[in-house]
Amino acid sequence: MSGAGGRGSRGRPVRSRRYDRLALLDPGEFERVVADYYRRRGYQVEHCGTGRSGRRFDGGIDLKLYRDGSYTVVQCKRENAFQVAHNVGHQLLGVMLTEKADRAIVVNAGEFTPYALESARKDSRLQLIDGDELRRMLPQYAVSDPPSSGGADSGASLDWPLSGPPSHPVSGDVRYGRPRRQQDSHGIKALMALGALVVIVVWQCSTRSGAEHASAHIPPRQAAEIRLATPQSRPRSEVPAPERLQPAPSPARVDAAEAKRRADRAIQVIEDTTPELLLPPDPHAVYPE
Repeated sequence: MSGAGGRGSRGRPVRSRRYDRLALLDPGEFERVVADYYRRRGYQVEHCGTGRSGRRFDGGIDLKLYRDGSYTVVQCKRENAFQVAHNVGHQLLGVMLTEKADRAIVVNAGEFTPYALESARKDSRLQLIDGDELRRMLPQYAVSDPPSSGGADSGASLDWPLSGPPSHPVSGDVRYGRPRRQQDSHGIKALMALGALVVIVVWQCSTRSGAEHASAHIPPRQAAEIRLATPQSRPRSEVPAPERLQPAPSPARVDAAEAKRRADRAIQVIEDTTPELLLPPDPHAVYPE
């Protein structure tokens, strides 16, 4: 299937985006639904798109239709965000000539650009089926509620491909806002964020109360020891100024003082233990009167 399309196949954003069952089909199911529609119209259908074969490329052809000797090539586009440009139809016309087919049909779940519609009107061999016409062809898929397992439409030949036939067909020009799945995901994210915030607040309160409870049960003596063991910071004004350091005496000065002290001590000992000697007077000495 060429549902995503190349860069050149996309035009401007769609005027109104749809979120019904048809828009939410995956590419393979979308091709199968279109093939079933033409099969019920009496066509012999050959499903050769990537949604059926699993191949990466399909050559621009998703379905081949045969009826009454006529051969038609079909390309399915599931563009819901951007309009399909005119070059898609031109390329399919080229494939039609290569295949020697009689007609070409581009089926799109969304919208075509105005120039694509104008180009198709110039060639009767090319037919463009947009989302409005496709939902008139397949009203069972133009609904947004989930498919039911039974009911009045349980015998419909076109089954909902996931879990049974659809219910309550509506007109094909229904528009819907944001899909329910996106709304549910936003609500779940908000609840998860709120729950995480509550857990953080409860954890902080329990941690603080536990610390206060533990400090309240410490004996006074142990608390005093803890305060003494914990280094206390004093204010800047109470820190004493550093005292002026006195220069240390040099080793030479210390040795001289010790030698003098020992010499004085020795002289004192000698004076205490040695008797006085009577020496003759010195003729050269001068004595005071």
